[in-house]
Amino acid sequence: MAQSDIPGIVLFMMTEVIIGSIYIATPEGRLLDELNGRIISWPENRDKFLQIANVAIWHMDETEEKTSLVYINKETIQMAGTNSSNSARGIGAKPPPRPYPFTEKIPIPARIAVSSYQINGNIYRLSHQKVEHVLMERTAFLPMTDVDIFSFTNNKRWFVPFLAVNKDQILSIHE
Repeated sequence: MAQSDIPGIVLFMMTEVIIGSIYIATPEGRLLDELNGRIISWPENRDKFLQIANVAIWHMDETEEKTSLVYINKETIQMAGTNSSNSARGIGAKPPPRPYPFTEKIPIPARIAVSSYQINGNIYRLSHQKVEHVLMERTAFLPMTDVDIFSFTNNKRWFVPFLAVNKDQILSIHE
């Protein structure tokens, strides 16, 4: 995979925002799969950390630092956004016919509170599901699209086409 094919990622943490590049293991892979975990057999805790390259770290005190590589514990990630909706969708971004079973989901505008952030965007559910059903799914991260993120800490705003929100970090959610 060429460097230009490696998707950009923005990780929102409690005390910093990390911007860099993430390597997706397969061409069909999605950011959501990397965050929610892949089936691997060795070593046991390899899937606990996310490797980010070409990193800029913005601390909440307005300082910035750069480094070539950082490993982030997935449990500490509040949200992970991409600069392209296609890097989140993987093979789902390909036009029909899709080479796998595809289930159409309905976009629902939602507002989510995550510690010092307010998030507005679309979550997706099946026609018979309620938001609570989506939250009860086994995945650790909730996918959203067309997202507006506001930081109460430093009054900054980000717009991202795709965002994965750590369900364990959600304080509240409503349609």
